[in-house]
Amino acid sequence: MFNKLLVPLDGSPFGELTLDYARSLAEQYGSHILLLHVVASDWEGEMRAEMPSVEGDTQAQGLQDATTYLEEKEQSLRGEGFMVTAVTRKGEPVHELILDTAVAQNADTIIMSTHGFTGLKRLMFGNVAEKVISRATVPVLLIRPPDN
Repeated sequence: MFNKLLVPLDGSPFGELTLDYARSLAEQYGSHILLLHVVASDWEGEMRAEMPSVEGDTQAQGLQDATTYLEEKEQSLRGEGFMVTAVTRKGEPVHELILDTAVAQNADTIIMSTHGFTGLKRLMFGNVAEKVISRATVPVLLIRPPDN
């Protein structure tokens, strides 16, 4: 356990708090850190209808931004002496891509954040973390928002 840690990141400062936990476990157990960013495509149909000529450029830019973001995190962690790999995936549902990546990359632990959506936001956006923990075949360390 803790040989390969899958850390899905969404680019938010709160989501990046998971890196502190990944660092701690990786330092203690010599773990490999696998960073993942999923670029959701839920807006593509609407974009295609509104501005078909811009769609390809927007998709390419989104993937490039995600790749650049993960490369920066990867380089930072490597600079600290950690073994790390970064993977960018595109598609939906996000929770399935997280779980598929865990299996394909032989991750034995998933470390992820929850945004703690409640009420209408939860109904609208779903809860990726809830879906991951209910279907994961490996342990999931779920990081909650800090109390303010």
